[in-house]
Amino acid sequence: MSGLKKGGRPRLKTALAKIYSTIYGRPLDSNKNIAITTGATAAILSSLMAFLEAGDEVIVIEPLFNLYEYLIKFVGGIVRSVALHPPANTGQMRSSADEWLLDMEELDEAINPRTKMLVCDERSQHSEEGADANRSSTRHELHSIGNLCAARNITILSDEVYERLHYSSSFPRIATLSFRIAARTISIGSVGKTFNATGWRVGYAIGDENLIKHVQWAHALLCYTTPCPAQEAAAVAYEQAEMEDFWSSNKVLFKRKVDSFCRFLDELGLPYVVPSGAYFIFVNINTLKLPEGYNFPTPLTQRSQDWKFCYYMCQELGVSSIPGSAFFLKEHSQFGEKFVRFIVCKTDEQIELARNRLQGLRALLPVNDEAAPLSMRHPLELAFSVSNHV
Repeated sequence: MSGLKKGGRPRLKTALAKIYSTIYGRPLDSNKNIAITTGATAAILSSLMAFLEAGDEVIVIEPLFNLYEYLIKFVGGIVRSVALHPPANTGQMRSSADEWLLDMEELDEAINPRTKMLVCDERSQHSEEGADANRSSTRHELHSIGNLCAARNITILSDEVYERLHYSSSFPRIATLSFRIAARTISIGSVGKTFNATGWRVGYAIGDENLIKHVQWAHALLCYTTPCPAQEAAAVAYEQAEMEDFWSSNKVLFKRKVDSFCRFLDELGLPYVVPSGAYFIFVNINTLKLPEGYNFPTPLTQRSQDWKFCYYMCQELGVSSIPGSAFFLKEHSQFGEKFVRFIVCKTDEQIELARNRLQGLRALLPVNDEAAPLSMRHPLELAFSVSNHV
């Protein structure tokens, strides 16, 4: 009953194989090409466990999902990072996620004989044209990454949990670019993220049989199996999603929330990064000035401005947020210190309440400073989540 031997319940694997065979343009075997895991995080950890030995190196791209660092270190790996480059006008204009670019020479230089894996994070890269802190990698960029990894014998771990929340015409997938690249790519998906049910704890890995069989066994050692009722419910959701037009309607729902919050930031005159997917908005706080002598708790006195700003907003405005530097490794944390991240996957009532409370930010703007016009926007990637008490 557990579905352990075949890496998951047949109904769910069959539903996924049907959907992704169409997306990938080639038939997928539900038993050989798909592994069901207890959440996407377990899929990532199982992949790392399957292919890394102590001392092996993994390249990540910043800004990043901070769990990558801890999961890699947990299995004995060493983290190497390459940061995206913002557009030249970052400090003066609103920017698009798609304008943040990866320097392929820097990526090539980060590779050495110990490099075994590269994490291609589509959480922070999302679209055919490009991406944001919900940025989508460009097809050309993915081709360059894939060909480099193929040439250097590096396994690609493509985290695509927000694949159904991209706002461009198409979502490029590195595993679809060529058979050579696909042969070394493990793509990660999440039922919880796909159906707005974070915490459902059903994820999956898709890839070549020679990769997935090792992920399946690593997951068996890690979690043994994934609860069957959760898998069966997920199967029904995938079977009905297209009939109910869920993918399109869900995208419209969150795009409306994103656009609404961006208009509010326009009114405040705060620069931000326009996301090309998901529901995170990175806002530049460099023009906001915290009150002199504000009483911060001792642990925060030596922290950067973004941490202090998040504390201030939580205490004084009743809105919680995430410091921008949290999305960078320590050695690159300065890149995020001028940003905070907002999250708008909330009810309309919560978002409206947050907007009202965030009017208090006007008091932190320079004296007599008028709201900056649309062209005066700043980017980066740090998101705000409205706390549950709003």
